Amino acid sequence: MKEINALALALEVEKAELRFYIEMAKRAKDERAKKMFLFLAGEEAEHWDVFEKKFVEKLLQKPEMPQVDEELLEKLTPKYEGELSEVKAVELGMEQEKLTWEFYEKAAEETEDENVRKIFNELAKVEKEHYELLKAQYDSVMKTGIWMDYQDFSLEVD
Repeated sequence: MKEINALALALEVEKAELRFYIEMAKRAKDERAKKMFLFLAGEEAEHWDVFEKKFVEKLLQKPEMPQVDEELLEKLTPKYEGELSEVKAVELGMEQEKLTWEFYEKAAEETEDENVRKIFNELAKVEKEHYELLKAQYDSVMKTGIWMDYQDFSLEVD
């Protein structure tokens, strides 16, 4: 996949994730879940900014209309309808984060630009951390694994 196309797709994925987490925060009854979803929405907004800057830079270097793989975008976009339990919302978030980090890892492998590769690799790590955060929330709600009352992992990327 061309870098410009991967960046365009990443922008669409981050926008979809931002909307998803805002909607889940609105629906969440548990205050900790609401805060977690809002935190994740903020993170996705930051990712969108990173990808937008690199996308515009690439577009200015070589003006060409990017082609977004609609089938892949459909696969990478969170799907939900009607009422969702907190558990289902967290499960969807976990699934979404896993798909996104895998896409970013693949995009990093395929890109030729070292700076773009670095962005995809860094954000793949962040998406993995988001998965871990959601998994911790899931464990908390299900009363298994680690609990959200303490942080057993870092959300910071090296």
